Amino acid sequence: MLEITCSGTPYEIGLQHGRQAVSLVHGSIDFYREYFERKSKLSWDASTAAAMHFQKVLDIHVPHLVEEMRGIADGAGVPYTSILAINARSEIAMGLMDDGCTSVAWTTDDFSVAGQNWDWEDPQRARLVLMHIRPAADPIHPRVNLDQVTEAGIVGKIGLNAHGVAVFLNALRAPGVNYDALPAHVALRVALEAPSRAQALAQLRAVAPAAGTSVHIMVADATGAMSIECTAVDMVTLSDVNGKLAHTNHFLAKHAPDAPTGASYAIFPDTYARQERITQLLDGDSRSHHEAINDSSSALSLVQKWLADTDGFPVSINRQSSPPGNGSTTLFSIAVDLHARRAIVIDGRPTNGGKTYYLDLSAHSST
Repeated sequence: MLEITCSGTPYEIGLQHGRQAVSLVHGSIDFYREYFERKSKLSWDASTAAAMHFQKVLDIHVPHLVEEMRGIADGAGVPYTSILAINARSEIAMGLMDDGCTSVAWTTDDFSVAGQNWDWEDPQRARLVLMHIRPAADPIHPRVNLDQVTEAGIVGKIGLNAHGVAVFLNALRAPGVNYDALPAHVALRVALEAPSRAQALAQLRAVAPAAGTSVHIMVADATGAMSIECTAVDMVTLSDVNGKLAHTNHFLAKHAPDAPTGASYAIFPDTYARQERITQLLDGDSRSHHEAINDSSSALSLVQKWLADTDGFPVSINRQSSPPGNGSTTLFSIAVDLHARRAIVIDGRPTNGGKTYYLDLSAHSST
């Protein structure tokens, strides 16, 4: 996993991203060129043309991220339309992405922790980037310091900011695209720049439905967690129950009658087994360790244990493509302490001994 720091204006942040991850950005473009042809039967020219339909809503709601994407393009020496296309990856795939992923959050009076495994096709592990984003001071448009793991060339995915807000992603498979909403990965970055989960929801509702296609966004802070399920036609939220929340890759909320959210759209049949398993682990450990787990460190260790779970392997929470290289594998794992504003990222499956990264935003603040 490439680790980089990008600072300055939005354009400068993008420029540094593109320059430091140039070969990885080119790799992401090559991967999605093939993926869109395979999944959506779209040529690269057709894919970039489709992505440009989002330009108007991006210019209105997130001009700073447009500048960041232009910086990535210039830094990597690729057309802006190519960067926009990979940032609209979920939408160009017409809501039929195959990301696996399991997310979980647990809040008590003593701690607030959350985490997830991100499962995707094996080649993209080589294009993962751990970004430390440090915006320049701007009294008119203050931006928060944040750390995120994303695919090279993409402005948003999974991470933590200096306010103690964390954002997680689960793909939800449902057809349809709404070009009046933000691409899902841009919506993730919008949520990650918010000062609280309540503000994250408010900012996403400003362009409801928040995402241009189906996606689950979990937002957590020291006060708890919530699920935001998006389709191309609506956005529905779910609150944690008794401080607990878990989500895999099928819809849990009741959506609009015209939202395609039925069981037939589940990405993987194992999404139901993983939902049952992560809920079982969360409920079981929260009961059995109720007295012993009274601090963030112990709770975070439990989150890491859950994310390493191999019940039902290879289609487990801790996932392995089968055969290797064919399907989705857990490409990284992240566990977050929302009170402390710290996180632990493991490159690759959490049981495979990949490099561990320790994120600490406790000393940072918005600029």
